[in-house]
Amino acid sequence: MILLLDAGNSRIKWGVRQGGRWLARGVCPTREVARLGADLEPFPCAQALLCCVADGITRSTLDALLAARVEQLVWLSALADAHGVCNRYQPPASLGADRYAALVAARHRELGGCVVVTVGTALTVDALTGAGVFLGGVIAPGPELMRAALLRGTAGVRELSGDVLDFPVDTGAAVSSGIALAQVGVVTGMRARLLRQGRGPVTILLSGGARAVMAGLLEPPVVEADDLVLEGLLWIAREREWDV
Repeated sequence: MILLLDAGNSRIKWGVRQGGRWLARGVCPTREVARLGADLEPFPCAQALLCCVADGITRSTLDALLAARVEQLVWLSALADAHGVCNRYQPPASLGADRYAALVAARHRELGGCVVVTVGTALTVDALTGAGVFLGGVIAPGPELMRAALLRGTAGVRELSGDVLDFPVDTGAAVSSGIALAQVGVVTGMRARLLRQGRGPVTILLSGGARAVMAGLLEPPVVEADDLVLEGLLWIAREREWDV
């Protein structure tokens, strides 16, 4: 059995695979990382491939939880040229492991030129050519961080909810619509930059737990994906010839 695990700032997603199928999958809040011990107890794994962008305490806790349960632990880090992706980040290893795994997944989907978008605690938008060259990407606050910053920095905006509208006429809708348009602007800006490279159409590959509002505001082609990081980890595990 093989464990694939994606530890993000807000959530930890994991799956156990063997012989080409998922035996189990799960998710828990990152702050509750200690509970994974019980969740993984039924699965004695030979190997584990882990992606962690959470804090050092989370990584240390995962190390302690898994050291006695898994024979071989591998922490993913970005490489300059591997898994079909030519990584131009400087230095290459400084690219977040989650972004790297998502790029690997995008490359294996064979979408041609695409921007790989993850909407979570942070918004990341990464440009990938059809030949698998990662040109670079941007990081911005995710929707909830934007909302929190606005609430902290203004006296007249309170904790209000509202729909995303073309022309908001109340404060709740104005905040929600402004955040959504700001998020969309980052994505469309990166797509425009990749289009200017003159390498054909650019697909938006959209993932992340906070993507729902953005999905309906983006110009097609848009492909939505769940668990894109785990998908990338799966491809990497296959290349290592693990029994996934």
